[in-house]
Amino acid sequence: MQRLHLAGLLAILNLGISYAYLEPVLSVCKRNDPELDKCIADVVERIRPNLASGKYGSANEHPKIEPIIFEKMRIDRGPSFSANFSNLAIRGASKFVLKKLRTNAAENSLTANVILPTLDVLGKYVLNMNILVLRIAGQGDVKATLNNTKAILRLEYFKEKINDKDTFRFRPVDVKIKFDKAQFYLSNLFNGDPTLERVGNDAINANPHVLLDEVKQSFEENLSDSFTKLGNSLLRDIDAKEFFPED
Repeated sequence: MQRLHLAGLLAILNLGISYAYLEPVLSVCKRNDPELDKCIADVVERIRPNLASGKYGSANEHPKIEPIIFEKMRIDRGPSFSANFSNLAIRGASKFVLKKLRTNAAENSLTANVILPTLDVLGKYVLNMNILVLRIAGQGDVKATLNNTKAILRLEYFKEKINDKDTFRFRPVDVKIKFDKAQFYLSNLFNGDPTLERVGNDAINANPHVLLDEVKQSFEENLSDSFTKLGNSLLRDIDAKEFFPED
């Protein structure tokens, strides 16, 4: 009887150890599940609050996406456009609406189409740009609200052996975004002249895609870095056979 109790205790301990690094809010989706897309989508929806806080039920620390911080964003297109943005804090990413999720187990990939209803951006800027016949220049605080931004994220994962255990790792997440509506306010345009500052902001907001098109690539690269770090942090040290089993 004692041996039986000991065997049961060891089985429980082994089960706990094998899943020790799987965050409590995460759950297993089986690779051959005919409703695999739905299973993964359900997990994504369930962990939405955790994405914002970076806390997933254990003492482990993970990157959080509220806010997403872009420390530096530099664009230089020559005399017609140059901009430096720094300490950009972007809020609202965790409020995404998942429109479509498609997995391809054979290619070890996942593609998600999402809409970001509202992104609020705060940070610092240094800007020189031409809009029509107006030359806009200044440096100071930037505030922006981006509405109805669409994004496609493609994630590819692979196995890496660490400490005799196969673990999942993500390649850099491919992020493609399409901006829709935007409202900017840049303080201290034209050295703070109130009339010219208003004219400059009005010109930018009448043609927001002139600015958005220029920052799009850098925006995508920074988002890719943030999402890749988050994914790899969540899956670190998890045995691939347990997290994404065949059956």
